[in-house]
Amino acid sequence: MRALFLFLALCAFWVLLSGEIQSAYLMGVGVFCCAITTWFSVRLEIVGDEGQPTRGIRPFIAYLPWLFWQVVLANVDVIKRVWRPERSIEPRFFTLPVQVRHPVAKALYANSITLTPGTVAIQCDDSSFLVHALTDEAEQALRSGDMEQRIQQMEEVSV
Repeated sequence: MRALFLFLALCAFWVLLSGEIQSAYLMGVGVFCCAITTWFSVRLEIVGDEGQPTRGIRPFIAYLPWLFWQVVLANVDVIKRVWRPERSIEPRFFTLPVQVRHPVAKALYANSITLTPGTVAIQCDDSSFLVHALTDEAEQALRSGDMEQRIQQMEEVSV
């Protein structure tokens, strides 16, 4: 089942990147490459719960619109600070304690921090992230724990 999910996800990604659905040759090459990649993944025992936590798909899909909105809000904030000099930028490094334990959840958390303009996860340890933030507001938004709580909800479903 996981191999089928991987194959379908790779095919969807192929179509998304190539943009070609009318060329039979390109579709055939895409399906062939996706099948070979899936076969290698199964043979190398990469397909499994660690790499594909399928139980967390629904919460992850629910998380994406929220993350997208946070990215939009952070973009607007950074743009305002660039265009209005009276809104100061106060760059800082800080250590953010991390409660999530699953490696995929940690990677998602660190990437979500980095995707949000004004913050970058620089170093990831077992219990904390070193984060660079442009403003105090960006730091406080991360320290509030809203993003981490949403990721923990996905982690609870996946475990």
